[in-house]
Amino acid sequence: MNRPDNIKIYFAPMEGMTDGILRRVHHEIFGGADVYCLPFHKLTQSMSLTAREKRDILPEENSGLNVLPQALTRDPSQLLAWLDYVKEQGYSCADLNLGCPSPTVTKRGRGSGMLRDPGYLLSFLDYVFSRPLPVSLSVKTRIGYEQAEEWPRILNILTEFPFEHAAIHVRTMKEQYTGAVHPEAFEAALQKRGMHPVYNGDLKTPADVSDLLARCPETEAVMIGRGFLADPSLGRQLRGGAKACEEELIRWYSALYDGWRQRFGITQALGRIKKLMEWPAGGDIRRRRLLRRADDIGSCIRAVLGKDETSLPE
Repeated sequence: MNRPDNIKIYFAPMEGMTDGILRRVHHEIFGGADVYCLPFHKLTQSMSLTAREKRDILPEENSGLNVLPQALTRDPSQLLAWLDYVKEQGYSCADLNLGCPSPTVTKRGRGSGMLRDPGYLLSFLDYVFSRPLPVSLSVKTRIGYEQAEEWPRILNILTEFPFEHAAIHVRTMKEQYTGAVHPEAFEAALQKRGMHPVYNGDLKTPADVSDLLARCPETEAVMIGRGFLADPSLGRQLRGGAKACEEELIRWYSALYDGWRQRFGITQALGRIKKLMEWPAGGDIRRRRLLRRADDIGSCIRAVLGKDETSLPE
């Protein structure tokens, strides 16, 4: 059976959170992630990326990191033009997002909205792969739009094309991020020759990954998002390392706040750090209440670590 320290680990993107500052600080303090996935670029006819999108893909924004740029589009011409742009930035691989379940995305037939029309998905991919690509292409997908029973047809379509890998969030668009996952969908992908599936969905602890490997010992890679935000040392633990100590967590939150404050200003930095801290706070009502009341980084750190007013330095 495969072991957690043998698998490849992808740090999943979360828009508005996993920017270059977070990626660099995480890599420096904790490590454990093999690939940091960039939040998707929302492609347009004019290829007019936002300032944030342009900054996020810059090589200097990701110095020393292995990153995977990602695109959101239902227009194959847009995707091909963007792949040329990715190559110009110095990257050799990119990702197509068929997984985003946001209603503002899916109602336009993008992200997991494209799974609603498998016929169009097939014609889209036929167009894209009908010519040599400037970089290798992977895909991030869900297992259906409304029902898990849609997965066999979607899986058969995806296996027709030479994706570098396929990251599979084992829920449908309708299920969003709640309810039971469908690991049997991942098992089906493991049986497809050349599929290179990456498991994604509710991996929050080392035990979760161990349970996955017990069920699917052929697993070669996992993608973790919310688990990394709740416990930034999760990847290191999967490599056999230690859980984050208090000193590291203080350094983690302080470095993130300092980076965001310099880039965005105090108000936005405080908002970002509070949003991030909601993940480790979890369902702890007291910590969440203290976090809402916090008005500086010191009180935020005390709140999320469950410390009183005197136990940590300002």
